[in-house]
Amino acid sequence: MATIVLVHGHMHGAWCWEKVVPLLEAKGHKVVAFDLPARGGDNTAHDAASLEQFVKAAERVVRAQAEPVVLVGHSAGGTILSEIAERMPERVARLIYVAAMLLPDGESIFSAFVSKGPMDPALAIDGASAVKTEDHLVRRRFYNTSSDADAALAIEKLCAEPIPPMTQPVRVTAERFGSVSRAFIQTRFDNAVPIDAQAAMCAALPCDPVIVMDTDHSPFLCAPQEFAAHIHALAR
Repeated sequence: MATIVLVHGHMHGAWCWEKVVPLLEAKGHKVVAFDLPARGGDNTAHDAASLEQFVKAAERVVRAQAEPVVLVGHSAGGTILSEIAERMPERVARLIYVAAMLLPDGESIFSAFVSKGPMDPALAIDGASAVKTEDHLVRRRFYNTSSDADAALAIEKLCAEPIPPMTQPVRVTAERFGSVSRAFIQTRFDNAVPIDAQAAMCAALPCDPVIVMDTDHSPFLCAPQEFAAHIHALAR
């Protein structure tokens, strides 16, 4: 079986994988989930946070493993997957993007996605941070097909998101990042990264396979058994 490293997205932390980790471990995988800087228990100031810090944190986790890893990234965590593959392709067995930012060289989350439309009413800017606004708007953004109980618990755990990493471009090449196998799990009823945007990213940087789940932005929460089955199949 594989060593699977899970990279969370905006406003989340390692907690978001709690339903999936035991399912993958039961299949015989080693599973590692961790908090990125300025999230969870990390005290990094949001105005000092950077994409480089995020990548370095993931690098440390990947280097600590005894074998090349299957790297799974959700949402904004996709930028970290791409950077890790570029910097250490020999340490990555496969990339799995989950409704994630799969960006070409030189693009940032802001330039490729945020600046293309109006500000999501579920979020507001507070200094160097993006923060949630009303819970029902956050529910619609992240957890619209999740149960009431799961959505309420997740919303309670969400944290402010540092803005600087969203404005910093991804740097990748065909020779290094492009040499690593990549798959994409799309989420059909996603209100955070719409399915059309996911499909466009996959068309620009093809993935094999592309799997579509009939879920919201958080398949690890609303469909953990199906999600874990897909990760297991892709990791083998």
